[in-house]
Amino acid sequence: MVTVAYLGPARTNTHEAAVARFGRRGVKYLHAPTSDDVFQLVERRVAEYGVVPVENSLEGAVTHTLDRFIDFLDTPVRIQGEVERPIKHYLLMRRKWRLTDVQTVYSHPQALAQCRRWLSQHLPYAIKKEVESTVRAVWVAFHPGQKSPVAAIARRESIGGRGARAIAIPLEWENRTRFLILGLGHAARHRRNKTSILFILKDKPGALHDALVPFKRHRLNLTKIESRPSKKKAWEYLFFIDVEGHETDPSMTRALKALGGRTTYFKVLGSYPVRAAG
Repeated sequence: MVTVAYLGPARTNTHEAAVARFGRRGVKYLHAPTSDDVFQLVERRVAEYGVVPVENSLEGAVTHTLDRFIDFLDTPVRIQGEVERPIKHYLLMRRKWRLTDVQTVYSHPQALAQCRRWLSQHLPYAIKKEVESTVRAVWVAFHPGQKSPVAAIARRESIGGRGARAIAIPLEWENRTRFLILGLGHAARHRRNKTSILFILKDKPGALHDALVPFKRHRLNLTKIESRPSKKKAWEYLFFIDVEGHETDPSMTRALKALGGRTTYFKVLGSYPVRAAG
């Protein structure tokens, strides 16, 4: 049996992404309260794989995941793959409440941010309160002791068998989240692959340009670039890039060798198969 750790309680988007990747049969799922906990479960070999969100099409990078790679540069955890999933949000509340009754809306910070425009149009005066997960938001909204007219933003399936009103929250742009599959060792090579790299630039003019030139020279396509503070020195940043191709491809090998001479530190976080979006 394969053990898979994932961020958050059951019925969250990360849980569903894990199930989409690994299925339900022959898999033991462990929920973890933070991304750091997911990493630790994999590092300690309690779980063979971990699943964490890394990027949303509307709100950008999930910084907690990126920062874990920064805080523990020597982690043996490598990216084994990715899962991309559509995200659909619903405003969930008890049937006795009308939309105009709602005084407080609970949800995960990412969900509140993604629904910001809709909330400002339909619930401009409601208080928005952040909780650790969308499932927790549903628990607060439907707790027997909850007497106030409150609502939660979550997946529709989160309400289970509770009698509730579910209002779909349409967004102006497509909402998708990319999740990383974490593990130890190297992922199997497939026909289409992606390589994720972390690096620290030398402190000189044009350093970022110089670091990226080898990828252009070897005709390698960068699909993502993200920067995060190093937390060790003021105004020092680490960069994350995703590049199409596998680290053992001759062109990628040459580009990585050139990158090593133009940075103070770099690390391949993983080369892994690119799968079709779910």
